[in-house]
Formats: sequence, C-alpha cells, structure tokens
Amino acid sequence: MSVVYLDNNASALMPQAAVEALASWCNRGSPAAAHAGARESRAMLDAFRREIAAECGFDLADYAVVFTSGASESNCAIATGAVRAYAVATKRLPHVIASAADHASLLGCCRRLAADGLCRLTVLSPARAGPGRGTVDPADLATALRPNTCLVSVVAADGNTGALNDLRALGKLTRAARVPLHTDAAQLFGRSAIRPGALGVDAFSASFHKLGGPPGVGILVLRRDLVAGYGLAPLIAGQQNGGLRGGTENLPGLGASFAAFRLAMADRGGKNARVLRARNALKAAIAARLPCFDLDDHPGDPPPSIDGGITPGGARREGSAAARRAIAGDRPAVFWLTAGDDRRVLPNTLLLAVRRPGFSGGEARAALEERGVIVGLPIPDILAAMGVPAVLRAGALRVSLGDTTTADEISTFVRHFLAVVD
Repeated sequence: MSVVYLDNNASALMPQAAVEALASWCNRGSPAAAHAGARESRAMLDAFRREIAAECGFDLADYAVVFTSGASESNCAIATGAVRAYAVATKRLPHVIASAADHASLLGCCRRLAADGLCRLTVLSPARAGPGRGTVDPADLATALRPNTCLVSVVAADGNTGALNDLRALGKLTRAARVPLHTDAAQLFGRSAIRPGALGVDAFSASFHKLGGPPGVGILVLRRDLVAGYGLAPLIAGQQNGGLRGGTENLPGLGASFAAFRLAMADRGGKNARVLRARNALKAAIAARLPCFDLDDHPGDPPPSIDGGITPGGARREGSAAARRAIAGDRPAVFWLTAGDDRRVLPNTLLLAVRRPGFSGGEARAALEERGVIVGLPIPDILAAMGVPAVLRAGALRVSLGDTTTADEISTFVRHFLAVVD
C-alpha cells in the first residue's frame, strides 16, 4: 500500500540526498583524530556551522553553534545551565518563565528543577481566542518578569496548533529586563530563517529530523555573551563543541543533517507558499462536504480565575448560533483549532476536531492508518491550556504537510477522512 504521510511535525521523512549523505559519512573515525579523514570531518562540521549562521543571519563570533542529540537535550542544557549558573553567581533563588505550549523536555526539566527547590517557575498560558490563539501574550510576560528571573523560554512555533509566537515582541521585553530569552525552534528551524539578533533571542534549540535529517541530531545556538556572562557549564562535559558539549560528534547524522538542511532551505519562500496553498485547499475540500467552524464559534466553559478564586474567571463563551445548530443536529461538524490568520500559523499545519457523539481522534487516526494515511494527534494538555472544550479535544487530529506533499495526496486524505468521519 502506498502511504500518504501527513505527520511531518512529528518527524519529516528523509530525502534521498540525506540518506546518501548518512552512508557516506560512516566509517570516518573520530573528528578529533589527527588523520586525513578526521580533518575532512572537522571541515564538514565547520562548514555546517557556517551554513547555519549564514541562513540565520548571525556571526559565529557572536553566537556558538553547539551540536547535540536533539532539541530535547538542548532545552535541558539551557534550562539547567541558566538556573545553576545564576544561583552560583548571585546566591539567589532563580526564577524561570516558560509557556504551557513548550515541549515536554523544557517544561519537564524546569518542573524538576522547581520541585528540587532549585528555582521558582512561572508557566504562561496561551491565548484562548482570536488571531493570537495558542500564543503567549507579551503583556503576560511583562507581568511575570521578576528581579530574579534568570531565563525566559517560549516556544517559537507550537507543533500541535502551528501557532507562531511573536518572538520580536517578547525579545524587546526580555532585553529591557536584561533577562536571556531562549526559544525551542524545532518546528520553525528549516521552515524559516531564524534571525536571533533581530528577534532578541539569546539561544535557540532545534532538531534536524523535523526537516528531513535523521533522529538524534540537533543544535543549541547560544549567544557567546550569554555563555561568558552566566558562566554556563555544559550538561555533558568534554572538549568537543568548544567545551560547550562533550562527546564524539554523530558524524553520519550530522552529514545527513547538513544535506537535509541545505535542501530544506533552498527556495524556502516558494515552498512555504506552495504548502500553504495545499493546506488551504485541504480545508476548502472538507468545508465543501461538512459544516466547518472556527474554535471561537464553539461554546466553551469560562476560563478559570487566574489567582485561584479571589477574582472571577472569564465569561462562558456562547459560540455562534450556526455552530450551536450544527452541534444540535445529526451531522458531524468540523472545528478548526488552528487560528485563522495565516500570518500567525505555520503554513503546513492544520489542527482540526470533529464534533460528533462518540467520535475519537485516536480511533480515527488508527482508521486512517489502515487506509494508508498517516496523521498525528495533538497533546491534550496543550489544548486544555488553550481552553479547547473536552468534547473537541477528544476528536482532535493534527495534519502536518511536508514540502513535497502533492495535490493527489491531499485529495486522498480528504476522501479517506470523510469516509472515516461518516
């Protein structure tokens, strides 16, 4: 059976060029050795760093490119390093700010540090409605900043909803407060040129399997002033990566990632435009067959009090009359959980939910897989933080297109999706 793969936010498939590069960089020995093959390997790693710096618009004299095992390691390295370094330098209890939509690696690490009494943690909830749905409100960050805040980490793009945070606005706040800003850019890196200097970002993490490289390879890009000023200690000690991350480099993985990165960034603007057209064609095809609504049209429970009950929570969302009529009828209805403003969402990502008694997103995903269509499921906790009602969380599916997704594959998905819903 041929497979239609629409789960690229989980992991993109490796293109042939990356597969060939993976094999070609095997059996080269350690890049730290003295023989000719090692020198060639080191030259490739240096060229890879220069390529990343060129695409992202920074100077290697200002930022270090640290190769890691992936964004999860990079996230833990920056969170742990900032907390420990701040505590040692100031003898004060550090405070960290993160967003509820951050990856489990970042949130889990910060929560463990807080549980161990090594820091205080504030988790910002994403906006629940409107064009900024799923993103952090800069006003919330401004309120959360404290004199002992040692790190702010806000995900660049949520892999569940596709929501794009306004890093430039957040960066202005953190720079004014002289607090480092880190972003997990795993979903954005390779789909956009991340320019840390212009955005006010001091560090970012990424994984190459999100753009067609192999799993187990990533980067942590760090502003060198941050390293020196904080005295950041590596999570893994050793001489590699300028002493910022030890361990022999994953040479085959990095060679394949280099090939995948070059391919991903070629004609990036054109690819994004084509993927956006394909995603919107998918939405239109579903809307031609089923009643479709925005999440804001669905009735919703009132958001909780922000202080545990001293002040009242928000008002209940009544939803639109058309959506209420559709819910009351016998036909299934589709709700777009991804915000409608294309400028605020990854072009390849569509998060939808089917409202129908007994409909399960998990069962629908399995039924689509049996038909040769691969899609993903969102993380329920993130949807809950966005205020998505439980009945929609239960019926949610994530469709994430790739650069090579075709119109025929979109048609195939729509045909099988409608059959599964029916």
